[in-house]
Amino acid sequence: MTTYKGVKGFTVQTIAGDPPTPIVGQVYYNSTSSTLKGIVAGSVGAWSSGAALNSARSTSGTAINATQTAGLVFGGESPPTANSEEYNGTCWAEGNNLNQARAGLRGTGTQTLALAAGGNGTYTPLAESYDGTTWTVSTAMPTGKGNSASAGLQTSALIFGGLNPPGARDVNTYLWNGSSWTEVADMVQAKDSLSGFGLATAAIAGGGDTPSTTVNVESYNGTCWSETTNLNVGRRSMGNAGTQTLGLFYGGDGAPGFTANTESWNGTAWTEVANMATARATEGSGTQSAALAIGGENPGYVALTELWTIPDTVTKTFTVS
Repeated sequence: MTTYKGVKGFTVQTIAGDPPTPIVGQVYYNSTSSTLKGIVAGSVGAWSSGAALNSARSTSGTAINATQTAGLVFGGESPPTANSEEYNGTCWAEGNNLNQARAGLRGTGTQTLALAAGGNGTYTPLAESYDGTTWTVSTAMPTGKGNSASAGLQTSALIFGGLNPPGARDVNTYLWNGSSWTEVADMVQAKDSLSGFGLATAAIAGGGDTPSTTVNVESYNGTCWSETTNLNVGRRSMGNAGTQTLGLFYGGDGAPGFTANTESWNGTAWTEVANMATARATEGSGTQSAALAIGGENPGYVALTELWTIPDTVTKTFTVS
């Protein structure tokens, strides 16, 4: 029978410092600090400051690649704008404008394949697609929506909840297949200023106004919406990132006011984790381990960007206890 001793022996590697390329499970003796150390997988995230937007804004649309070094923000209220900006991991640079200035729109996708839909004020049904350079008007939604939520990709997306043309909250869900819209299952509860993440066939919707600010969370399985575990903190206009089983909601506006609260979702329960540096209603997207919080308000429009990161590895020092 193979044993650890037979494969690795009992010798612990000695290094003058820490390894330049740490590997989970690695144990070594740091001769510089005279300590025994080990490498474990990262599990605790934190927010850090990123480059400010060129134009402060709120209720904009966003998209981000999984690497966190390719982000996109478009539209928003500062007042209503058509301005679009791209993020390269270091700074924001102005790109080509939307065809129509508007706030309260929803966005999804990536920096080079994004979708912008709806907007408040006139509650427009307008949809636009982005190819990394130019915004092109696409097929309009069945009805206009503002302050709704979104999930999915440029070619397969959901737009749900929000305010419809009379200004009433709705439960409507629209599915986009890259060329046309189809109305699918209604949400359980009508709400606006909600947030969402995930895919067109596996999405999460949380928070919003009903008209009171809610902790309600709903899950979509590609066929119907059902209620799932509530948030710990009720709010509206949150940043959002992730998938149906690994996600984040952060920031927002609720009782008693703007919050920096961040909650992590594991597919079953919400856990409060590290707060943002600045409490605000915000926009954002990304993954559970690499997300952006972009702009927002508190109560004026802000240009702040914060980056959420869970490191791949963490170095632990072993001590005698």
